[in-house]
Amino acid sequence: MLRTYRPINHSIFTLHQYVEHLVCQVWCNASNASNCANLLDADFELIYNAYPWLKTDVDAIYEKCKTLTDIERADIREAFYVNNRIAELCDGILSPIGLDALPIVVREDMKPLLVKFYDYLIDRSEVPGDKLDYYNALLTENPTFQFCPCCGLSPIESAESHYREDNDHYFNKAHFPFASVNFSNLVPLCSKCNKKCKGSKNPADARRVSFYPFDTTHTTIEVSINIVDNPDLDYRALKENEIEIAFSNDANKTSTWDWLFNIKERYNEATRGFAKTELRTLANRLFRNNKRKIGLTYEQILEDTIEDYEIEIFEDRKFLKRPFLQTIKTKPEWMGVYD
Repeated sequence: MLRTYRPINHSIFTLHQYVEHLVCQVWCNASNASNCANLLDADFELIYNAYPWLKTDVDAIYEKCKTLTDIERADIREAFYVNNRIAELCDGILSPIGLDALPIVVREDMKPLLVKFYDYLIDRSEVPGDKLDYYNALLTENPTFQFCPCCGLSPIESAESHYREDNDHYFNKAHFPFASVNFSNLVPLCSKCNKKCKGSKNPADARRVSFYPFDTTHTTIEVSINIVDNPDLDYRALKENEIEIAFSNDANKTSTWDWLFNIKERYNEATRGFAKTELRTLANRLFRNNKRKIGLTYEQILEDTIEDYEIEIFEDRKFLKRPFLQTIKTKPEWMGVYD
């Protein structure tokens, strides 16, 4: 993550508490000595009774869970708690528990219903919380997030908007259904980050570690850009293989970030997109400076521009333009194309 959200408290987290209750206290305690409704929390029972499809599915899973052994029940509870400790999963302190390690009722019955919780239950009048209200409250708490905090490239809807960005299931709900309505696992990202780049990738795949999107201690990632010299280099039309992108911060986590969201590829493309305009703008400033006999040197104009880009650095791709210009400082030959 280029930046991480400052988390908030919100009533929308209540639905995840209901899911925990349903999985760990109801289904995992299923027995012939009691029916499902008798074990339900009074608040969740209101939702259970409000939707016939929900009552039918919850009861059917309860019946199947009656045959679970004590070990299988313990495995389900452990998987629920482990797979919802999102920060520790990101840091590699815990390893996620896969569906294949759990009883078949989890994969075939619990998973489809828990996914439906996100698709159908959030925003219903019986359920505390509202996705748009939560989104607006989160953006109010993070007022400088005008661009996607993951990539920094795409504008995102403001807190004053009637719309919201995609909620990315950081650990996807297809493989981690127990975290399907856990808003510590739901991150507002731009559509390109969420749908086109990340998709169903697992941040913990192959023992990877990753940035936790709500980490309050996260250090902003510094991007560095290098232009590779070659005989055919044309600063007005840089090619993909002529730009190298690198990052500061934890190398393992930035590697996962890059893999999840195709970051280096997208930053390379963005740099090629603005390079010609940025260089033309610098050249024009230098020409006007000389014409008006202001007396600034080429280096001073570059330094002033770089300093200006430190203001509101996440606006207008300045976090990329600044390192690009820092690299240009070492390559004064680019001015030759405008002589």
